[in-house]
Amino acid sequence: MIDTARRADEQIPHRAGLNRRTPQGPLLLREAPPKLEPFAAGPYSVRLAESGEEIEAAQRLRYEVMYGEWGGKPDPAKVASRSDADEWDPLAYHIIVTDGRADGRVVGTLRLVSNLCLEPGQRFYTEAAFDLSKLRDRYGKILELTRFCIDPDGRHGVILMLIWKFAMQFIAETRTEVMMGCASFTGMDAVVHGDVLHHLQREYMAPEDLRPSPVVDNFVRIDDLPVGDAEGAERKIPTLLRGYLKLGARVSDTAIIDPVFNSTFICIYVDAASMAGEDTVLVTARAEGERP
Repeated sequence: MIDTARRADEQIPHRAGLNRRTPQGPLLLREAPPKLEPFAAGPYSVRLAESGEEIEAAQRLRYEVMYGEWGGKPDPAKVASRSDADEWDPLAYHIIVTDGRADGRVVGTLRLVSNLCLEPGQRFYTEAAFDLSKLRDRYGKILELTRFCIDPDGRHGVILMLIWKFAMQFIAETRTEVMMGCASFTGMDAVVHGDVLHHLQREYMAPEDLRPSPVVDNFVRIDDLPVGDAEGAERKIPTLLRGYLKLGARVSDTAIIDPVFNSTFICIYVDAASMAGEDTVLVTARAEGERP
């Protein structure tokens, strides 16, 4: 078992003087890892959020996409603020893409949470649905990727490219050992996605000694679903998930039914050692308006 306790030289500091307090706690603006510099493509620039205002802009974009577009069911606090904020935001690195043609408006975001930033005993967001203890036991540096959102007008591939190129550099610079999160499919009828889920289980299922398992009751075992159109299943894999798989992703053998976001989702992880030389797979992928 790898000791995941934070040593002094592994703590990830926040940028003093830029914190802002929210109902979830102060927004801790993390230092960018060494050599991790912003870069651009056309009018778009990608970097880590540098102020509380930029994090809040990312949270508003998340609300617009996740609740306005996807049909999620926000709680009253989110409705009142028109913002998606939770307990992990103060601990996270927030990748943002800004549009220079629109006064630096945030048009893309991805949230990164390191196990080295979690409070003692605190779980990842993903652990509300899946038991990740096997991954925690194996890996010392874990990075959770969540809240991937792109403005509807920016889904032509460039913003996705920027976010993923930056994320891959972040993973390399921080020597992350494994990245993980969830992959969603629209709708709560898992049978509709049975063909894709069976294909994923058959080709990419995580080994038992690392496999995430559900901790909630609203799950289905993929083995219990009808196979459906096995031949056409691969074509139905969402673009972003397809990119993960080409990087070596492994998936859970169960899917969670999520009424909050009207979706069915699985847990995925990628061992960073399997990603060497493969980051261009995601960097060149196209978003095509699909849900991350």
